[in-house]
Amino acid sequence: MFIEQIDICGFKGISQLSLKFNASSSVLIGENRWGRSSLISALQLLSLNNKFYQFVDSDFYHDQHDGNVDNITITVTYCQSHLNELNHKDYQPLRAVAYLSTQDNLHRITYQISANKQNNQIITQHKLLNLQGKPCNIENERSLIALLISLNPVMALKNAMDKAQLPITNQPQSEKNIEQLSCQLKAHCAKLTQDELARGLQAARSLLEYYFADQTHRYHYKQSPLKSSPSAEDWNVLEQINDILDSFDNDYLRTVFLGIFGSIIDAKGDYSLLQSSMPILILQEPESSLHPIILSVAFRLLKNFPTQKIITSNSSDLVSLFPLESLYRLIRLPDKIVAKHITATSLSMSDSRRIVFHILYRRSSALFARCWLLVEGETEVWLLRELAKQSGYHLSSEGVQLIEFAQCGLKPLIKYANKMGIHWYVITDGDMAGKKYEDTVKSLGGEDKDPNDYLTVLPARDIENFLFKHGFSHVYKLAAYNTTQHIDLPVHQIIQKAIHKSSKPDLAIAICDDAKARGITAIPRLLTDTFAKIIKASKNRL
Repeated sequence: MFIEQIDICGFKGISQLSLKFNASSSVLIGENRWGRSSLISALQLLSLNNKFYQFVDSDFYHDQHDGNVDNITITVTYCQSHLNELNHKDYQPLRAVAYLSTQDNLHRITYQISANKQNNQIITQHKLLNLQGKPCNIENERSLIALLISLNPVMALKNAMDKAQLPITNQPQSEKNIEQLSCQLKAHCAKLTQDELARGLQAARSLLEYYFADQTHRYHYKQSPLKSSPSAEDWNVLEQINDILDSFDNDYLRTVFLGIFGSIIDAKGDYSLLQSSMPILILQEPESSLHPIILSVAFRLLKNFPTQKIITSNSSDLVSLFPLESLYRLIRLPDKIVAKHITATSLSMSDSRRIVFHILYRRSSALFARCWLLVEGETEVWLLRELAKQSGYHLSSEGVQLIEFAQCGLKPLIKYANKMGIHWYVITDGDMAGKKYEDTVKSLGGEDKDPNDYLTVLPARDIENFLFKHGFSHVYKLAAYNTTQHIDLPVHQIIQKAIHKSSKPDLAIAICDDAKARGITAIPRLLTDTFAKIIKASKNRL
């Protein structure tokens, strides 16, 4: 089973949060203080170490304005991973508290941990709930709760901050599974020698233990110091192994990977996993201690684990390794924390492909922004960023990301931003294409909103014509004809001549240099007002 949803009320730094997880991987991103530590603490109440946890006073939510909250409720809904899961002999006892959903014909189990303060005492309760959210009230409830957690234990992967060499577990059971996987890999790839396979799998095992094992329980090979830390060649081989693993059957992977995983947990010495256990893995900022290249290799390996993964991250490199539906933006509001994400059907296939290529692959850092400033081309991206800086507005520091939309299309970007809780603002030209973009903005902005709050239409056919007519004509004349005197030609011909003799990027640099020399008063008022409006909206997202 996997955790389908968690609802938290009054626990640590979370006043209220309802979060529906992805069955495979959920990558949680957000600004500081969105409740990351509190959410992880709540999930860890579902670990083998915290069965039947008793709340203490510091677990209760406290707000400096609203005061103390005297009640905690953490409700966790588990869902079947596949239709026949509850038919397994280890899972069969749980059928007594499972309820069927007619929407997808899957069984679910709801476990609730609650606490309240009564007469200076804290009363903690652990309950299994039925479909109506009422207690099941069965005699063997505690044993069923213990079984549920034992079969699906939450395990937080250790984020080792020390710079010691990556360790390797030298345990017989681990060796057996590594050898088994090596034989299967060899059968699927004749290009890798047995020695290369051994080295690549050694690197894989090192990564697993690096995150799972405590410092005091790590084991090292004693035969050779060279074997205690994977080399660059080992990582390269592991990347080739990842290519093969991507095509393997999940049932096989489950058996072998969990065998390797189980031996590492046994080596750690805290507890043993049941043979049919399916751990739920939690990783907190794994990017903090791995090089981006090794991080990519590691997460390709981890994605082959047929288990649910819940990951918190501030890394655009890591985020780009996952599909769009695995990404969650957590936003703290005054009274609650909201989670924004899309499902596999939230966008059309065409829109999804455009967002994946234009945002996820090319500029994944935009997923962390509070606001997207959408402009038509790359020239505007560089030009407006510099002019904003000279106007006293540092867009990046304010959480504003400039994104050109000509290649992607405006609609997919706005649709995705709306679903993910990202504010957006459009600057478009005043030509016929700009008119169509204006109509798009108004249709997607909502009837109850003022278009002036998220749209600026330049009163010119393009940004070059706008700047020419608003104080920068001399820059284009110099570039085109090496003079600042009157030229008896249409404006667009002078601009085209300037672009032909120079280039759009060079002209953008010349405009910014000229504005810097003349001061903020040289920057058109329409642009400075727009920058101020965008920054104000971005700050309101805090």
